[in-house]
Amino acid sequence: MASGPRIPFSGILLIVFGGLFLADQMGVVSFGQTFAQWWPALLIIAGVLHLIERQSGTFLPVVLITVGTALLLSNLGYLQIDSVWRLWPLALIAVGLKIVFGGGKGRA
Repeated sequence: MASGPRIPFSGILLIVFGGLFLADQMGVVSFGQTFAQWWPALLIIAGVLHLIERQSGTFLPVVLITVGTALLLSNLGYLQIDSVWRLWPLALIAVGLKIVFGGGKGRA
């Protein structure tokens, strides 16, 4: 059975957020403040969707989910972001480990 053309999820998100920001600019809704607080949830959603849709590679989705969760918890006041940002070298270590142990497969 043939399916119709696949509509890109990112395009739909841009249309929805564009509409919400336009409505905010016109004074119809107050979306800017809500978005400023909850935008890290988009990183979490992107990471989860990546895990669900693509069966290969979990590194990027886990990074997106982790960073999104830390930023969201900071925005909501449950986590001091200063303490999280002091750990940024862990991201370098994680990328290095990915390259050393998983990134070189199939390369000559």
